[in-house]
Amino acid sequence: MWWLIATSVVAGAGAGWGARRTAGRYGGKVRPGWCEAVCAFGVAGTVRGGVADTAPWLLLPCATAFWWWCVSLAATDLRVRKLPNLLTLPGFLVIAGFGAATGSAGAAVLGGLLLASAYLALFLGAPGSIGAGDVKLALGVGAATGLAGGEAWVCAAGLAPVLTALAGCVVLVVRRAPPALPHGPSMCAATLVALFAAHLT
Repeated sequence: MWWLIATSVVAGAGAGWGARRTAGRYGGKVRPGWCEAVCAFGVAGTVRGGVADTAPWLLLPCATAFWWWCVSLAATDLRVRKLPNLLTLPGFLVIAGFGAATGSAGAAVLGGLLLASAYLALFLGAPGSIGAGDVKLALGVGAATGLAGGEAWVCAAGLAPVLTALAGCVVLVVRRAPPALPHGPSMCAATLVALFAAHLT
């Protein structure tokens, strides 16, 4: 097991380096070390938690790619308040394709469409509350949690606004006139938490 965890840490650090470079491509310059540490810890934890249910040769690359995707999006949104189409929409297609390859395309597509529909309703009904990028990201994270089951989907959908609200409270205490907070990082974090919890149950 030690060799798998060590490999996961190295792969995660590489994914974090790639995520930092990806964020920098869109103007979100990130200090070295942050993305690498988050991905190294995240990939290792994901592999450690899911190795009993999934073959390492499949789990490791999937975990590495998914953490790269989430951290790239979160870092970019935090720095420039932007979720690039080249990251959000292809991410949904890859996840749906993975669902198709594993016989769960319906769960992935349904999960993505349901969450994106909810976000679209909020985007149209309460302008300024979320951005169009959040609606597109909802397709991907909804598809990912849809593959993990209904409980994971509900957990991620409900946790994301809670995380943004908590972050808003913290920022409000620190700054009297806080800027608008990006919601993408909370969506990614909630999805990762829900998927990790799904592996443990």
